[in-house]
Amino acid sequence: MWASWVVFDLDAGRVVVERRAAEVFRAASVVKVLLALDFLRGRVVVGRDRGLVEAMLRVSDDAAASEVWERGGRAEIVERMVRRIGLRETVPPPADMAGWWGYTGISAADVVRVYRYALGVPEGRFVLRELRRMAPRAADGFDQVFGLPRVAGEWAVKQGWSGFEDVPDRRPAPEALGLGRPALHTTGLVDGRIVAVLTLHPEGTSAEAAAGRVTALARHVMGVTGVAMGSSPDGQ
Repeated sequence: MWASWVVFDLDAGRVVVERRAAEVFRAASVVKVLLALDFLRGRVVVGRDRGLVEAMLRVSDDAAASEVWERGGRAEIVERMVRRIGLRETVPPPADMAGWWGYTGISAADVVRVYRYALGVPEGRFVLRELRRMAPRAADGFDQVFGLPRVAGEWAVKQGWSGFEDVPDRRPAPEALGLGRPALHTTGLVDGRIVAVLTLHPEGTSAEAAAGRVTALARHVMGVTGVAMGSSPDGQ
């Protein structure tokens, strides 16, 4: 497993643990936080638009994310948010993958910057509230309860996964995106801290095996920071 992580303590106002914080991974569904913040800025969403954002954040709905991606101008969303937040490593998908929002490149350090931004803007309150309501199963049936929700007491999280299909995606892309290797990320606000854990796994790794590894890693990272950890839903 290849991993990067950052833990930012909100009370102390500083990073307390980090490893390979600036390395770039494909964001997978973690980018939906960025999409939601851009889509909501300066707007009060109702009806179908509100449903799109709720679906993106609660059940990680890909169709909703694709519509928001198209309506926002695809890579222009990433470029706007990079400027607005001051992101350092985040980049749009490669030009020949312009429609694939999940191939946005992002670092653990930038994920933390995104959540810090969300804490300070009106639209961020909506986003974080929906992340606290994350459903156990995603719209595509993926089990979202791994990593931080398994080891933390209070949380508002966005999970990300990519490449667990029967045939891994091998299209040419920057090596940093890790195509051909499954990606599994756990990120969010947990127990007074912002945590981002980004991982790549060997080709052929099952979703269950990767989730077990990421949960163990999240437990280790949270333990290192001295956070009192809650029990997982199954009591483990």
